[in-house]
Amino acid sequence: MSRTMAPHRVRPPRRAPRATAWAVTLALAVAAAISTPTGADGAEPGNGASVMQAWGDNSSGQTDLPSDLRGGLKAVMKISLGHRHGTAVTADKKLYAWGDNSHGEGSVPDYLQNLGAIDVASGWGFNVVLGDDFNARVWGDTPYGLDSVPQAAVDVDLIQVAAGGNHALAKSSGGKVFAWGGNNLGQTDVPTAVKNTTIKSIAAGVGFSLALSSSGKVYAWGTPSYGLSTVPPALEGKTVVQIAAGRSHALALTSDNEIVAWGDNSQGALNVPALAPGDRWTQIAAGDGFSSGVAKDSQTAGVWGSGATGIRQPPPQPSAGSNPVSVAAGGDFLVQGFKRLGVIAAPTVTRVEGVFRVGTPVQASHATFGPDDATVTKTGEWFTVRNDVVIKVGTGMTYTPKATDIGWNLVFRTRAVSTSYGSAYSDTAQAPVKGTLFTSVTRPVITGDAYIGSTLKGSLSSVPAADSYRYDWYADGVYRKTSDTRGEYVVQEADRGKKITLMGYADKAGHERIAAGTSEPTATVLDAPQFQVSMPPMVKGTARVGSMLGVTPAVVSPTPAQTSYQWYRNGQPISGATDSSYRAARADDGRSVGVMLTFAGPGRRDTVAVSPSVTIGKAAPRLIWTAKQGSRSGSKRYVGISVAVSAAGVPSLTGVVKIRDGSKVVKTLTLRRGRASTVVKLARGKRTIKVTYYGTTGVHATSLTRRLNVK
Repeated sequence: MSRTMAPHRVRPPRRAPRATAWAVTLALAVAAAISTPTGADGAEPGNGASVMQAWGDNSSGQTDLPSDLRGGLKAVMKISLGHRHGTAVTADKKLYAWGDNSHGEGSVPDYLQNLGAIDVASGWGFNVVLGDDFNARVWGDTPYGLDSVPQAAVDVDLIQVAAGGNHALAKSSGGKVFAWGGNNLGQTDVPTAVKNTTIKSIAAGVGFSLALSSSGKVYAWGTPSYGLSTVPPALEGKTVVQIAAGRSHALALTSDNEIVAWGDNSQGALNVPALAPGDRWTQIAAGDGFSSGVAKDSQTAGVWGSGATGIRQPPPQPSAGSNPVSVAAGGDFLVQGFKRLGVIAAPTVTRVEGVFRVGTPVQASHATFGPDDATVTKTGEWFTVRNDVVIKVGTGMTYTPKATDIGWNLVFRTRAVSTSYGSAYSDTAQAPVKGTLFTSVTRPVITGDAYIGSTLKGSLSSVPAADSYRYDWYADGVYRKTSDTRGEYVVQEADRGKKITLMGYADKAGHERIAAGTSEPTATVLDAPQFQVSMPPMVKGTARVGSMLGVTPAVVSPTPAQTSYQWYRNGQPISGATDSSYRAARADDGRSVGVMLTFAGPGRRDTVAVSPSVTIGKAAPRLIWTAKQGSRSGSKRYVGISVAVSAAGVPSLTGVVKIRDGSKVVKTLTLRRGRASTVVKLARGKRTIKVTYYGTTGVHATSLTRRLNVK
């Protein structure tokens, strides 16, 4: 991509060194929907989260995020946290800083206000910012020559920066790494292997540095403490997609969703928790003795290790919407990011004297949303609202109130959808819909018998004639239900002993709803009469185990609306036997089985009819056996015999089978799932073989005799 090259700049001389401290910097997770900053070829894209939430240590105001980062109005492309302060860059290239300002690190200097920032990193008391001219600047407390960017880094286009305890890193668009600042532990001695490969990501901790190549290989250098400068064997052969550096530990996220951690584990920062099945890590962060990660299906960032009190208990999400998409770790505090739309300005509507009138069109104007209103697709919706009841009544930018809207409040909603930031909506204030009045309305009248289960009907009239009526039903003054214009109500069991009344309302286009008063009460509600059963049901079918039994219809008057069934064994209900047919089971052998029918319908009490019972006999089994001759043994031969016994409707038969050669029992077998097999030794010649099944619960015994020529 062509662009104007920034001029080379000479950095000021280095300052005297100071004691090593620590900090951690972490870019937000990559999101495919967000492009890289303009001109930053090869730069790792930011996340573009618009709602940031911080928690943990707030001793220096480090969790008091700027309002622009909290309300969904700006896309945060990069966020970096130091020990007690933080920095961020938004999509409009604005730079933010907050928290500890002892060395000016918690505020943006005037000369950087309009820089056009594309990347930023926070260290211990200092920050490194990258402008859209692809040059780095440093501000805050800058010992070890931190404010002197190496000339070699000035001579190229930088697209990423990182800040550690007392040193800084930068990466060029060509994938080269530059380091400067404190080098007491070799943290700025970039290895030859790193210099000779293309790097796509960098990270800096206390006295050590990390780099990730474009092929997914991790490099580490600096302090040997806790093995920080040695890449763990667990990453051998792995493709790494993200790296993170904490105070004294490091993390790497592999392409197969494994987090590999190394370094100091005295506070449990390396104890990566397991995710739920099917979930996966999408981003990692490392802090002071703790680690954090964002998972695809998790509603908040996961935190493990020690850290300050409360850091492992994230607060509730700041607003409803998607799960977090990013997390950054600092000294003892965290920031997680969400991709959500924010409302810049609510929609507006035209109305006269604070109300809407039936028949008068209303014009609306859409709300505006952040972080990028130009990319938001908007639709208009109209709702009527009353007593927490919301009804959608129209779409588009204009709406003409109807008669049915009278007595309701009208609301216009802008519904916004963004491919990057999900959906949101914004409403106008509610305003009432008004219409004209009816001239008169009659008192409601109830017709019908006040029996439990019967249907009562209400009626009323008005001048002018209404388009529709509403009926509210009560029992001894207690509300029961609202029915439509038919005005029907089915008397309930709870109404017994009570009197039913009706309140009616008339509705007409262009008129306000009018109440028609309360009807005269009905007589006291009584039980409805039963159905008349002139012939009971009868059980039909063969009364034996395995047979399907049915029911001949009962003769009932009037015809019931519903019939239910329950089969009984020896007078006790059979569990699950509630169909019009029933297959006799082995448990029914020798027992009486019958069925009870229950009739139900409006205006009648449930009525029961019971059939005469039948006694269930045993099932008749079918026995099959086969023989297969095997090897000889002198004057005898081995014969394999297989037996199968089945009975209709009786699965998995068990029981004992005996095999006789003449009158001699040569083998006793136990059936398993209706089958058994064995090998017997029989004398050669013509043999009479009898196989006998001795039956089981609900199944008769049976035998099968055959002549077998044993050769």
